Amino acid sequence: MTAAKAALRRGPLAGPSAEIEMLRRLIDWPGLARLGWDPERQVFAPGADDPVLGLAECKTAGCEDGKATNRWGLCYRCLARWRRSAPGTTLEDFCATGPAPRAGWGRELCVVCRTPGHERPQAWQGLCASCTTGMLQRGQTRAEYLDGDDVFPPATPRPSFGRCRVVVCQRWAHHRVPTLCASHYRRWAKAGRPAPFTAWCAREPTLDTDRRVAVLGGLGERARLEVLYGVQCRALAERRTTPGVVQMMVNLLQAQQAASVFELSIHNIGDERRLFVVFIRDRITLAMASPETERAKDVWDLRVFGRAGGRMHFAQISQPWLAVGAKQWAFERLDTAGAGHLERIVQALGAFSSSLRRHRPDRGNDPVLLSRADILAFSNDLAHMEAAGRLSPYARRALGREVAQFLREARGMGLSAAGGPLAGLGDDVVLQPSDRVRGRAVDPDNDQARALPQVVVDQLLAPGALEALEAKHGVDTRAMVELQAQVGRRTGELCQLRWDCLSFDEVLDERGQVRSAPVLVHDMPKVFLCRYRLPINQDAAEIIGAQQARMQGRFPHTDTSLLALFPMVGKNPRGTKACSADVFGSRFRTWVDSLAELVGPGGERYDRSELTVYSFRHTYAQRHADSGTPVEVLAALMGHKQITTTQGYYRVTQKRKRRAVDLLAALQVDHSGDRSRPAVERLLDTDHVRDAVGQVAVPFGICTEPTNVKAHGQGCPFRHQCFGCTHFRSDPSFLPELRAHLSRLLADQERLRAAAPQLEDWARNQAIPSAEEIGAVRRIIERCQALLEDVAENERAEIDQALAVLRRGRAQLDTSVPVRFLGVVGQRSATLFPNVAREQGPADEA
Repeated sequence: MTAAKAALRRGPLAGPSAEIEMLRRLIDWPGLARLGWDPERQVFAPGADDPVLGLAECKTAGCEDGKATNRWGLCYRCLARWRRSAPGTTLEDFCATGPAPRAGWGRELCVVCRTPGHERPQAWQGLCASCTTGMLQRGQTRAEYLDGDDVFPPATPRPSFGRCRVVVCQRWAHHRVPTLCASHYRRWAKAGRPAPFTAWCAREPTLDTDRRVAVLGGLGERARLEVLYGVQCRALAERRTTPGVVQMMVNLLQAQQAASVFELSIHNIGDERRLFVVFIRDRITLAMASPETERAKDVWDLRVFGRAGGRMHFAQISQPWLAVGAKQWAFERLDTAGAGHLERIVQALGAFSSSLRRHRPDRGNDPVLLSRADILAFSNDLAHMEAAGRLSPYARRALGREVAQFLREARGMGLSAAGGPLAGLGDDVVLQPSDRVRGRAVDPDNDQARALPQVVVDQLLAPGALEALEAKHGVDTRAMVELQAQVGRRTGELCQLRWDCLSFDEVLDERGQVRSAPVLVHDMPKVFLCRYRLPINQDAAEIIGAQQARMQGRFPHTDTSLLALFPMVGKNPRGTKACSADVFGSRFRTWVDSLAELVGPGGERYDRSELTVYSFRHTYAQRHADSGTPVEVLAALMGHKQITTTQGYYRVTQKRKRRAVDLLAALQVDHSGDRSRPAVERLLDTDHVRDAVGQVAVPFGICTEPTNVKAHGQGCPFRHQCFGCTHFRSDPSFLPELRAHLSRLLADQERLRAAAPQLEDWARNQAIPSAEEIGAVRRIIERCQALLEDVAENERAEIDQALAVLRRGRAQLDTSVPVRFLGVVGQRSATLFPNVAREQGPADEA
């Protein structure tokens, strides 16, 4: 448990001394020491290798400045000098030249007077003032002064004057009296040599230009603790904070003589200091808060209640009884509902409160006086706002639905009982189902599915479009779009992928050999699934592998188990935070809008206004449905708890089904592989109706046997021997199922032949699939394949589309019937091993 959590469990304190004690308890002192805090010197100096707080050394040889945040690894001075250098000077050559000599006084020590006890600051050409004077008086060059000549011996170090007397200054003094560094001596002289000298030294800020060190010695205890706690929180949040920013914060506190960051005036400050002050105030306020104190506020910070973030606003609810009831209801629902959903309901209660203020003489302050007339007035207000264009139809339905949910759940929690905030509220103050506006009617023949046509997907994934995306938003965003087109995950699931999301399973291929198959390992928080293993193809695996290599190169010092596959750009020095779905969606929208005009399947202009990242998920479902994937398998791939949820991701209209049936009517074959309608071009309406009432769906085709049709497929007189029955029909749309069934027959044949100890000879002979059954299946498959090959080239695309429509329709069949009726109307499976079934004799019946 962290120090902050432990402090919160002890409860809030009161008074200045209590707040200081709370701050002491909040700070993790050993952790702060590891970050670079020196309590004896009151100096914060993080290591150069710290990715959040440290500043690496400048690459220029001999330069002692901290590195600015740039890709060249140079300090600002050296970067400016490199840009002014001769054209063609490489970075390596420049770094080898060394730093430029500094003019004036600084923190660097004299090349002579730098041994312990002899520290003096440089003044000119790397020498202190005394050494410079001696060199000039002797008439020597710098080299002659350092190494000696025929007249004078080599220079010797002089005693140090000590440190600058200013409390927060770490420089070496260059004057004996007063003992000040050059910069503070000038400030002291410019200020008129104020007295008392000790008091002036106590309130002066540091002027040290070393951006790798922050001195906190001149602050009061409370201000110092607040700054240190802010540094600790910034490090935990991985928000970049250099010692220079901390020092600017210290200087601001000293300049305004503030005892706390809450006393600072930041109205005219717009740099990093303002952000740091706001951050410290926020984290201290959060640490001092508790759920009990937060519940009394009109604006809740949901972090106090253990949520990730966000706020909940109750100020728009003016009636005290309704505001208190909303707060109690929200507090009970915080652990069971999303913050966004709760905030929407509170906003809806704000609209209900506004309606009561307008229509009630008492402005709705007495719940006992409310009646159904007030509910009707609220409904009329929503209708008026929709008619005036201030509300969309969806928003109007949502507001009514959310107020109804609150009133229902509040009564269930007992808030309307005696002593509750809603006590006395009438039972008729409720939104009945009849009061709610119905949704928009759905046209069953409307085929505007949210899945993208393949021709549009090809345009989005074209090299030119992807290169434009990479140039605009980086290679990470390009990889996200390419991977989403392959795997069709929810946007949040894709963004939250971790570095180790790629794994492999061992599977048997068509030849019976073991091979590795890639899988995507990810979480599905929406349906409470962790470490779900989604089979993916090799293309998706290569995209993930390339992104993994990029992340390892970008964050070489972070353990791969902590890395995000697609990290956020800012405030993420270690690469552990994942990109947000909102950022990815915004980038995708900007990219799509910047592309040239998209063309639809018929060459028409494709409307891109509703094209989102989620469209790839619908396309993923549509692609599997077109391939004949069973609906229960597709529901598992999509992460749906209920099969009925999958229905919204693809659909086929009756018009398209009829067109597909017409196209494939000429390709229909019977059990022997002969075409059943060899000359048909288009079914007449009477033929279509006759087929609809004269046949029933069976596995791998349709059945026209009257008894079985009358029994809805449950009364076959031949025990479902479809492949040997003259009433059986099939067509090329069943090829995936027929091939899968043939594979099962061959596998069962080999398995049962090897089952010597388990089965007697007569039982094994009857259980093994017969050669005639296998031959019949092969004959139908070969005939369907031959019919497809004989289709004219100009008709092949239309035939392929018809096949996809029928397969999609069959995949949707299970979701077209309520789940509770599936066992009643479900089709009986075909008899796979006809020799096993036997007629019961009299003895068996007895």
